[in-house]
Amino acid sequence: MKKYLYFIPLLFTANAFAVDYQIGNFDLSLDAEGMVGTLGKKMHDYAFINDWDVKGQVVYHINEKNKIGAVYSLDSDCVSEDEYIHDAFLLYENKNMGRIELGLTHSIARKLGLGLPDVGGLRINEKSILYKKMPNDHNIISDTTITSGHEALRLNIATKSTRVGQYGISVSGLSDSYDYNVDFAFKIKQPHGKIKTAYSFGLSFIDNPKNYEENSFTSEVNADWRGQAELGFNVHYNSYVFGVSSRLIYDKNPIGINSDGLVVGTGVSYDFLSYTLSVNYLFSDTGIWNHYTDKKIYNTVLSSVQYKYTENTSMFISGGVVNSNLFLSAGLKVEF
Repeated sequence: MKKYLYFIPLLFTANAFAVDYQIGNFDLSLDAEGMVGTLGKKMHDYAFINDWDVKGQVVYHINEKNKIGAVYSLDSDCVSEDEYIHDAFLLYENKNMGRIELGLTHSIARKLGLGLPDVGGLRINEKSILYKKMPNDHNIISDTTITSGHEALRLNIATKSTRVGQYGISVSGLSDSYDYNVDFAFKIKQPHGKIKTAYSFGLSFIDNPKNYEENSFTSEVNADWRGQAELGFNVHYNSYVFGVSSRLIYDKNPIGINSDGLVVGTGVSYDFLSYTLSVNYLFSDTGIWNHYTDKKIYNTVLSSVQYKYTENTSMFISGGVVNSNLFLSAGLKVEF
């Protein structure tokens, strides 16, 4: 296989602005972050790349325990696919009970899932910039947390996070891509003591997916139904954070190119002085259930070093390999 060296100088990454106003019982907030840079193949033939998202939220405090609100967000991925909504939902939250969301948003299984520790700028935990730019055949299961889309009307119900854990269920429908979708998830945290741990587990069922394209880098799905399971674990000890995350996908009687399989990832990060180092490994295997098609296996190794120059400014450099394809990135992150 032909090897490529990708150099991605991420010229500027920032939380461009964060605005928070309180007017009576209303809280209004607006947050945005963005990245611009260049991409080069074999250190030449440069192209412009960008990544950004914007989120606005309005919350009305009914009393000390109850509040209602609305959330809208938009990002560069949506715009590139001619969509102009990433999140658009109403919410109700009770301080003692939990939270309800209704609208267009990710399922509770994705929101409670645990990703991998990473300090680089390539977003390996959600629709990674890396796989957009590296050579591939559009059959990489890249996300280790459950993905069931955010384009259909969805109801999320989640309990309050307690020492026992946090549980949730999602139901969605009114979609051209499937008949209905049900997700379930729970997360257990132990945030106290010298060793802090977190566990996550999720299940998803999608009935009759048709020309369904999930938020990863696989082909469209046509099957009787799709089932998914996710398992994640994080442990924080002193300056170390260790994580394991995995997702299994099964399509019943698929038609066309296989898009199911599994992805397993593990990683570790370490803080020392003003530096943070992270190393991650991802294994993706598409087509494991159908022996009559070729399996698509991808091995990804990513290492990153971040230097925190000031409270709001940090620099990073990342490098690694996707199968036999090398990549390198560097950049600046600013928050204000």
